[in-house]
Amino acid sequence: MIALRVIGRRVAYPRAALASFTSYVFSHNFGFALLTGGTARWRIYQPAGLTIGEVGHVMVLTGLTFWSGVLLLLGIGLVASPDRLAIAGLAVSYPVHAAIGAASLALLGVVLILLHRRGGRMIVAFGRSIPVPRTRQALIQMMLASIDLVLAALVLVVLLPGASIALLPGLLLGYLVAITTGLITHAPGGVGVFEAVMLASLPEIDRATLFAALLAYRMVYFLIPLAIGMVLFALHEVDLRARVRSA
Repeated sequence: MIALRVIGRRVAYPRAALASFTSYVFSHNFGFALLTGGTARWRIYQPAGLTIGEVGHVMVLTGLTFWSGVLLLLGIGLVASPDRLAIAGLAVSYPVHAAIGAASLALLGVVLILLHRRGGRMIVAFGRSIPVPRTRQALIQMMLASIDLVLAALVLVVLLPGASIALLPGLLLGYLVAITTGLITHAPGGVGVFEAVMLASLPEIDRATLFAALLAYRMVYFLIPLAIGMVLFALHEVDLRARVRSA
């Protein structure tokens, strides 16, 4: 909804929720977010009068929302962790990972400063006018993305037998690296990549136990939402065709 407000379009909440949910689960399970999630958004938003360009703007804004949450949590985690870290199986000393974390937070700070100066206006890029979110909108998006990522990692903690909440900070760092690596590789659902990075990032947890939890997590966070999303999208397509025929 925030992305729609940024581009100045009003869409009914049920339609926006359907577009967000289906786009999210399709892109996370199938990879190639621009093609899979973008197609879902276009099919749902088109009847509401949005153009391809506007849907593209929404996709860019939602993508930036996700990455802002990743940078914020990664930056805080890397700076706050006082110990040597094993990230994706690589031992990283505190000065190195603290510098990476500080750079992530500094990048976010620069972006927020630029938004404070240019937010709410239009910028021209590649011959097109692109709306820029206000600072308040960007902060809300960043917080929502961060909460979503923390809750996702918390699901994995719950699925680990005997795990306590104290495991969350370390697991969250590994989770951020794993899910980011999966998205960058465009592997469908990050399958294989996500699990490999998580196993390498958490050597202190029994591998069989962690692998079983990862399989359960994939079922809860990927496959079940995908099944629901496919049913909802199919119902939308049936309803859309019925409306076209009756018009």
